[in-house]
Amino acid sequence: MRILLLLPVVATLAVVMGAAPARAEPGAQYIYVGGAFNEGVAGFEVRPDADPKPVGATVPAPSGSYSVEVTPDGKYVYVASSSENRIAAFAIAPGGTLTELPGSPLLTADRIVAVAAAPDGRHLYATTTDGVRGAVITYSIAGGLPVRVATTPLDITTHFAFLAVAPDGRTLYVDDYVGGQILRLPLDSDGIALEPRQRIAAGATPINPAVSPDGKLLYVSNEVTGTLTGFGIAADGTLTPLPGSPFPTLPGNRGITFSADSSRAYVAHALNSVSGYRLGADGGLTPLPGSPYSAGAIPSAPGLSFFDRDGERLYVVTLGSLSSAGPSTLQGFDVLPDGALRPFGPPIDTGRLFTDGLAADITP
Repeated sequence: MRILLLLPVVATLAVVMGAAPARAEPGAQYIYVGGAFNEGVAGFEVRPDADPKPVGATVPAPSGSYSVEVTPDGKYVYVASSSENRIAAFAIAPGGTLTELPGSPLLTADRIVAVAAAPDGRHLYATTTDGVRGAVITYSIAGGLPVRVATTPLDITTHFAFLAVAPDGRTLYVDDYVGGQILRLPLDSDGIALEPRQRIAAGATPINPAVSPDGKLLYVSNEVTGTLTGFGIAADGTLTPLPGSPFPTLPGNRGITFSADSSRAYVAHALNSVSGYRLGADGGLTPLPGSPYSAGAIPSAPGLSFFDRDGERLYVVTLGSLSSAGPSTLQGFDVLPDGALRPFGPPIDTGRLFTDGLAADITP
């Protein structure tokens, strides 16, 4: 199983009048966390010289969220609901607070599992169900609120899918958890997802595909078998299996994140740990010193991780923990010169229950 806040009046009026929201203050970044089992989105400020701290109160948002997406320009946050058939859209104000856009949430015909924004911030792609098949919906988000543009059918097994957009904005990759494959969908010059051009075996239970920042490699977690399936990416987006793939890691592996230079990858495991790897020229994975790294004294289930913009800290969001309430937590790590991880500060209770899939994201 896959597995908001009063703004200053000026900022609110700017959104209502259609003006672009202000960017976050320099030095600060914000992590937004949703949950599948309760409503709302929680925000946290992260800085290179301080522990993470909450940004105001939790903002109302639909329940059943397996996906939270920040646009590449850091202006908007989108929250997908798999139980309420909605996409909520929020503007990010200075200080990281969120205000819901007029017309949000957007009601959809069926559940929305995951959303991903195009690198240029003009489109949002969403996985959903359309009759007996899975589907990808292309939305225009030029004005902030998603506007449906096109629906692209997928396979009958692709109903609870997660996705990744290539850095060049020309290809969309969708996992097929039941079918054990990755689907490659070209994106046309208008940003619309076209029908799949490639289906390639990706091992058992593939979840959360991730593309390296240089656009050369794609890995997907096989959470049941505890492996990573890797592919090389050609200029046209075509996938080719990497030598030595699938690569052994730990069971319960979830999200994958990369260093900005594409030299290292980190994999969160539901067994209270994070593994680090150096990426070879051929895409091979070599464990970093001391890997895997413990996620803390209180057992938890890491699911997603994010680098800060300087690449000196890694933040891990868990699906849940064995604390009194069992919520998702946020834990920070210093990234040492050799790539090893060292935890700092205590884990922070996010108040969100079951942060699975892609239900957290960080501002640029």
